[in-house]
Amino acid sequence: MEDKRITEALELLNQAAKEKKVELEEMISHKFSDLRSLVEGVKEKMQKETADAYRRSKEKIQDVLSEVDESVHKNPWPYIGGAAAAALLLGYLLGRAKK
Repeated sequence: MEDKRITEALELLNQAAKEKKVELEEMISHKFSDLRSLVEGVKEKMQKETADAYRRSKEKIQDVLSEVDESVHKNPWPYIGGAAAAALLLGYLLGRAKK
């Protein structure tokens, strides 16, 4: 008699565990789909922001290069002198490092 009650109790516990397992699987599946949609939304937003940042930085670089080009064409001597001074300094430092 006692074995029968223990067996019935174990069967009830096993059935309850199976029901909870199904509930847990459904809950995890639902949360996973929510997480997936959230991640996809963030991914799309990051792709758009990255593309915008790339476009803005490219435009800014082109603007700066245009300004430098214009400045060099108007007055090239300071740039020629700066390049010569930089080459002289670099040559001195590299020549000194070999000794």
